[in-house]
Amino acid sequence: MINKNIRFYIAIQGRFTPKRYIKLAQYIEELGFDRIYIYDDLMFYSSIPILTLIAEHTKNIEIGPMVLNGFYRHPAIIVSNMLGINEIAEGRTVIGMGRGAFYDFLGMDGSEEYTRNGFEETIRFMKHLLDGKREIFQGKFYNATENAYLKIKSANLPIVAGTWNEDMAYIAGKYCDEIQIAETWNIDYLTRLRNSFVQGQKDANQPTEPRFSIGGVSCVSDTASKCREKMLDTFLVYFPYLTNILRRLDVDYDEDNIARICQLANAANYKEAAKYITPDMVEALTNWGTPERVVNKINITLKSVKVNSIMFSMPYGVDDSVEKNLKMLREKVIPYIKV
Repeated sequence: MINKNIRFYIAIQGRFTPKRYIKLAQYIEELGFDRIYIYDDLMFYSSIPILTLIAEHTKNIEIGPMVLNGFYRHPAIIVSNMLGINEIAEGRTVIGMGRGAFYDFLGMDGSEEYTRNGFEETIRFMKHLLDGKREIFQGKFYNATENAYLKIKSANLPIVAGTWNEDMAYIAGKYCDEIQIAETWNIDYLTRLRNSFVQGQKDANQPTEPRFSIGGVSCVSDTASKCREKMLDTFLVYFPYLTNILRRLDVDYDEDNIARICQLANAANYKEAAKYITPDMVEALTNWGTPERVVNKINITLKSVKVNSIMFSMPYGVDDSVEKNLKMLREKVIPYIKV
């Protein structure tokens, strides 16, 4: 544990060789972080085998995917996989769930309302299974007979909702144990998201305290220009799914430029797409720069929004060594975060 007042998470893309994650996870645990997320992005390595490796080769740190969805994997498969990982990890597992992304790559319906409704029913069905119910489940997306119940040991696995959407935050409050906000640093919008989450908890009579986590793409370096370039290489992978946030944040932008960025990003032409990214977009959605700048942005946010944890996602820094970038975060950023 680094700080008793706030927890710190590290999120890693699924782009390394699977065995590389063993050393990375052990190093992250050694640095004192509280949780490791493995991204479950389409066309990268799946989070499930990676988490299985990490579970076996770490001792204390929490682990989980960020995020799984019920369209790529059936909720029953998610539950059985995560319970298996939790057995190996001896109770250190959380399940990060969300709407999912990259549906357009597969010709699937990725519309916000459809995937949001799918997310809600996925969580309901997962809890149905985890609670050991032996009764019929009927929904729009999933159905199960009374014979569909766990034949293995269940566990109270915390479910974390990953989102940047107010409607999703409300659903998370009704059904989930924690919410992970990413790519959002606008204080007013973070406040709205937290309020939606808390309202969902109240309406569902959830007895637990709100667990509200923020963060996302992060990059720290003493050289600002290199830092911005490195950060954009990661950030632009997800930009096409962030355009609705810009509208909610009242960020000025040109619709034609947004279309160009999305087209270029989907084609993995990130260098060209970066030319159309404005400073306002970067300021609203990311946290990067010198250690002092990154710390200042976090501390300003924490003064106005009640936050339980902060997630740092790749690239972390500009060095080719992931370990060196993580060490810089640990030594030059985290000690100066005031709660």
